Amino acid sequence: MKNLDCIGKVCPIPVIETKKMMAENPEEKDFEILVDNEVATQNISKMAKELKIESSVEKVSDGFYKVSLHKTNESLEQVSSENQAFETNSSYVVAISDDKMGNGDEEFSKTLLEGFIYALTEQDQLPSKVIFYNKGVYLTTLNEKTVEDLKTLKERGVEILSCGLCLGNYEVKEKLQVGEITNMYKIVEIMRSSHLVNPC
Repeated sequence: MKNLDCIGKVCPIPVIETKKMMAENPEEKDFEILVDNEVATQNISKMAKELKIESSVEKVSDGFYKVSLHKTNESLEQVSSENQAFETNSSYVVAISDDKMGNGDEEFSKTLLEGFIYALTEQDQLPSKVIFYNKGVYLTTLNEKTVEDLKTLKERGVEILSCGLCLGNYEVKEKLQVGEITNMYKIVEIMRSSHLVNPC
């Protein structure tokens, strides 16, 4: 059995680290993950259900949970079929137009988008490009968390593009820390010819 301690870690990190642990231990069938919030138990359980992995949750004490996972032959076949699907339909572009995700509490919405970009770095299939326009350019200039994750994506071959007009409008062109400057014509060209993921 492999064990993982995710105490103190918030979504999406417990799910990402669980998937990573299972990928690094393909012969292992049993896993135990410790978390400190119900959301993490629910997200790990949902991920397990999608992969046809048996799961159970035990509340050890207040704010302390143990998630047990067991791989079956059916789950191994599911993972294999998902990998084949990725290979045949893997090309996509992410377009980000804001420095927050959704319309809720502003700071929470910014944290959500930071989590989204971090989750991108852990995907089995990376996007070919990530495009930033409007207030999205704050993520390639001022936000140190997203800048570091975007540098990781760039090192792995993902093209990071920021709208030059937008950089100028928000007076952050000189603060660009990762990727290249592009224009709206190129952005339209990429967006009209790509499978797009729009988190905001």
